[in-house]
Amino acid sequence: MKRSIARLLLAALGLALAFGCAAGTPETGEELALWFPVDPALNRLSAALDTCPYTGEERSIPALLAALLAGPPAEEPELVSLIPQGVRVLSWSLEDRVAHVELSAAYAGLAGVDLTLADYCITLTLAQLPEVEGVRVTVSGGGQSYRDREALYPGDVLFSGVEDAPVEITAALYFRREGSSSLGFEWRRFRLAQDKTPVTEVLNALIAGPEDQGLLPLLPAGLTVRSAQVEDGTCVANLSAHLLEAPEEERTLAVTSIVETLRSLDTVDRVQILIEGEPYEP
Repeated sequence: MKRSIARLLLAALGLALAFGCAAGTPETGEELALWFPVDPALNRLSAALDTCPYTGEERSIPALLAALLAGPPAEEPELVSLIPQGVRVLSWSLEDRVAHVELSAAYAGLAGVDLTLADYCITLTLAQLPEVEGVRVTVSGGGQSYRDREALYPGDVLFSGVEDAPVEITAALYFRREGSSSLGFEWRRFRLAQDKTPVTEVLNALIAGPEDQGLLPLLPAGLTVRSAQVEDGTCVANLSAHLLEAPEEERTLAVTSIVETLRSLDTVDRVQILIEGEPYEP
């Protein structure tokens, strides 16, 4: 299913998510909706997600979560659920209008586009409640080291059709911590035109260096991106031979920063590095 949904989403503008309508915050008494992915077999390029009515009486975070985990109703055959069976809500809390939802470990089985869709189904559904502006989804034992620091908001969802409008993406760029041999990261938001690819833009930003204090550039000067593309969750990044100019220890850290940065993108699960077209071997 992941490949089918990915084709549906990536057809127009790279990482853009296509939606038929936007979620809003309902007034008291207004009907609530549940957000689910559209069955990719329908090939609806105009909508990757859609809604069905929430029929429960309780208007609360746990009630809406329970309805989402139960999946779309039988009378909505065009909707599907990507949340794995057996996922449970372990805890939830609300602080500064951000709902923190901790799910059981089965949710960590999601990755890439499927994970993005599932996260935003939760976000768009809960953000209808007047008390909720954003949602932070974490997984018990899921090892999602960068995701557990970011809250999602309905306004972050990318709307697109076939127009040439810029697309916004967010990535975690990894650099050396000042005075240390470990890595730290900073969040960057990119606005991409239709002719730009997310992985190339992110790699070029990584080469250019950090913006935050306390982080230092890591990649060798003169390093260029020959090409970079993503297929079925694997990013193949072809870099110039400048990467080999760094000392071995420095080069190992640099390669790690490249891999972790690219994997922070929703469409990238794995990274293969080439040097002038040849596989990189540490």
